[in-house]
Amino acid sequence: MEEKCIRCSSPASYPIRALEVRTLPVRGLGGERKVQALGDEKHSGVCDHCAREQLNLCLDPVRAAKPQLIGFGAVFAAGLLIEAVTFLFLKDNRQVFLLLGIAALICGALGIYDALKKAKDKNASLRSMPEAEALQEAAWDVFLCEAPKKENENDLSYIPIDEKTRARKNGDLMILYHLLPEIAVEAWKRLHPETTEKGENQ
Repeated sequence: MEEKCIRCSSPASYPIRALEVRTLPVRGLGGERKVQALGDEKHSGVCDHCAREQLNLCLDPVRAAKPQLIGFGAVFAAGLLIEAVTFLFLKDNRQVFLLLGIAALICGALGIYDALKKAKDKNASLRSMPEAEALQEAAWDVFLCEAPKKENENDLSYIPIDEKTRARKNGDLMILYHLLPEIAVEAWKRLHPETTEKGENQ
């Protein structure tokens, strides 16, 4: 059965295979921890038009980071407003509001910097790739944008099933996809079924 584009339902040009990761945040007296499990293998696809549209977006760092820039810009503006109101109108308890305003300014500025840095790093990475590889990377970004992020209490994330990911070690998987150590081992085995089958047959 031919895969359809996950975004526009046109015939897919870039097939996507992904391993689902389910993460359940558990809050307790000792703080927050997470429980993880691997889900099913997901099959999807992205059409050439949507992949190229996403690639063009990623090649414009400011436009790519626009949602984050708006959000953190609002936080920064709120910090400025708090500071201005505190200086102009408040006489009592000024220190608390000044600290709150400073915290908002710092949070907003760091968020804007981080969003732009990530967008520029992505831009540089894509420009260094051959077009075919950059389009495949953009297709993966489309899939991540459109795929479900939540199911009941579980946060959903995805690991691409491709040669690049299969070449990674357990530690790489753990860091790149925020996996618990035992889940990284299980993910590696799921990515290398031929190795697991060979071990079972020995």
